Amino acid sequence: MAGRGGEAVLADGQALSGAMLRQLFLGQCLVLALHLAWMPAWLAALAALVAGYRHLQLRRRLPRAGVVLRLAGVGALTGGLWLHYGTLGQMEAMIGLLLGVYLLKLLETHDRRDGRVVVAIGFVATTVAFLHDQGIPMAAGGLLVLAWLVHSLVWLSGGDARRAWRESAWLLLLSAPLMVLLFAVFPRLGPLWNLPQADRASTGLTDEIAPGDIAQLSRSDARAFRARFEGAEPTPAERYWRVYTLSDFDGERWRRTTPERLAATLGRPLEEFVAEGRRSPWLDGAPRFEVELLLEPDSRPWRPSLGAPLATEEPLRFLADGTLEGTSPLASRSLLRMSSTGQAPANPDPAGPAWHAMLPAEGNPRTRELAERLWRESGAEPRAFLAAIMARFGEAPFRYTLSPPRLTSADRVDEFLFESRAGYCTHYASAMAVMARSVGLPARVVAGFLGGERHPDGHFTIRDYDAHAWIEVWLDGAWQRLDPTAAIAPERIEEGPQAVDDGREAFLADAPFSPLRMREVGWVNRLRLDWERLEYRWQRGVIGYQREARNALMARVTARLHALWDRLVALAPGRGWLGGLLGLLMAAAAAAGLAALLRLAWRRQREAHDEALRIARLQAWLGRRGLGVRPGESPSAHLRRVAEAAGDAGPALRDCAHHLERLRYAPLGRSERRERRRQLARREREVRRRLRRLPRRRRGGAQAGGVAS
Repeated sequence: MAGRGGEAVLADGQALSGAMLRQLFLGQCLVLALHLAWMPAWLAALAALVAGYRHLQLRRRLPRAGVVLRLAGVGALTGGLWLHYGTLGQMEAMIGLLLGVYLLKLLETHDRRDGRVVVAIGFVATTVAFLHDQGIPMAAGGLLVLAWLVHSLVWLSGGDARRAWRESAWLLLLSAPLMVLLFAVFPRLGPLWNLPQADRASTGLTDEIAPGDIAQLSRSDARAFRARFEGAEPTPAERYWRVYTLSDFDGERWRRTTPERLAATLGRPLEEFVAEGRRSPWLDGAPRFEVELLLEPDSRPWRPSLGAPLATEEPLRFLADGTLEGTSPLASRSLLRMSSTGQAPANPDPAGPAWHAMLPAEGNPRTRELAERLWRESGAEPRAFLAAIMARFGEAPFRYTLSPPRLTSADRVDEFLFESRAGYCTHYASAMAVMARSVGLPARVVAGFLGGERHPDGHFTIRDYDAHAWIEVWLDGAWQRLDPTAAIAPERIEEGPQAVDDGREAFLADAPFSPLRMREVGWVNRLRLDWERLEYRWQRGVIGYQREARNALMARVTARLHALWDRLVALAPGRGWLGGLLGLLMAAAAAAGLAALLRLAWRRQREAHDEALRIARLQAWLGRRGLGVRPGESPSAHLRRVAEAAGDAGPALRDCAHHLERLRYAPLGRSERRERRRQLARREREVRRRLRRLPRRRRGGAQAGGVAS
């Protein structure tokens, strides 16, 4: 049956109108917009190509897409994703395949059933978008797309677009309380499967460094993690976040040696180098800092700690060198609560002093000669020797710069100490560690972060440009932290890399539009801080809402309910009397509710097996809305007459009359009779939904006639 303006969606199998196809295509564009920041841009070209083909096909300029064309589209999509990612096993490639099939589905979408399939895939693709990001913009975009898809689904059920918007708004409004209740009460479930992730990391810090590597991170404002302290906060000079301990030096680069490699190299049990649990087996004592970390996604399992980690709320891998690892990489933002010492580890490394004093047999001869001379001049006293190195770095012509000259010789430490004499933290840390090892002092380089921006609400944000390197030397039965950067550029320790004058042009060079460049503009900086505070609270309170937070919320709600009950009881002259009365009222309300449910269930059961009773109730419902039965009129005749004036509910009324007659008079088998009753119930509900807005007539009013005006 044709409707206004051409083809209309009235029943499964009938063609979609041009307006509905536009609705579906715009929904696809909205879904694609949620993914475009992470997916190849050529998917947008694919969407435009599919839309153009469907437009020409509707105008009779192109034939319908056949099986060959559709298979060719899927093949081209798969090949494009393979060329773009090199594999189809990564998360981004799998999402791209889902989106591509979602877009190509429009080529074979011709009727109402196909439209519903497109909308269903849209719901899945919208949910998948939260694998990329779970921030406020993504949540707002997801809500917009959800509203559009629900509207499309309601429109596909019949009626016009304006009425579909009203019904969609009601559906979303009525579902909101249930959504909030499920979010607050329902326990979080772990992932049912492991989706392969791309080897990507939110920070550029790696487990091996050479002079100049960390200097490149000063060009980026990418966020590494955020921290909130419970109790005492560290001073700027104490914010050393250790990530990697680097003990293997090949003359150019410092590398981290994994516990597995150490155990294999030294022929020792693995348990001597790593332990999994909630507390470090190598350190004890009271923690100095209690901190909650909000970690960014990362394909590496590292976990930062302020000094040496003592304990965590979840099982992790505690390494004997004072670093911390997760049992798996982070696929999404995660909360981690931990306690730490704030200092270098006090325990000896099981690898032994000899391991941390090793140097290549040859290389950097001038550095070794300088170290031996300073060692003799200091009387072979380790602290005096290290102080002499720090004093040498603090003198001209050594300088600290974010844009160090490139070192190209085979003896790079020599080139830095005696020729360029300009560098970043890794230059000075590497040179000092090599000089310490040259005289037999165990030393190692630590890579991590220093500092962090403190926000007005008390949390700290640590970014890529806060990456830093320092050294630890074994002295007096414990590892001692030494930072040569403090001698050459103390402002870097107190204020961060942006405070370094020499090489300021390199700071945030890879982030030209970063709002951090406008810190001096008051209102811009306030807006940035307000947004970051809001986003942090969203991530911590909404995305980070886990079992502990749910239990705490339930405990608070229960405590308040108990307090309210105690207050009500206290107002009564006799507690026993009030308790009995309230108990009686609650029992009466429960009994009434149970009776109502049983009555409703009994009525539904009778209607399911008695079509005459169902139609009689429908006729009574119509009569209360001015569409009553005329004298001598049969139920089928009544429904067909009312259908002429019932607008878009007319087809459903006629179907009800048809199903009633077949059930009453036709010889039907048991299965066919059961199917007829199901269809009658479905159409009867549709009539009620479409005519619900008609005004009710008062008792005693007219029972016959047309639609009430």
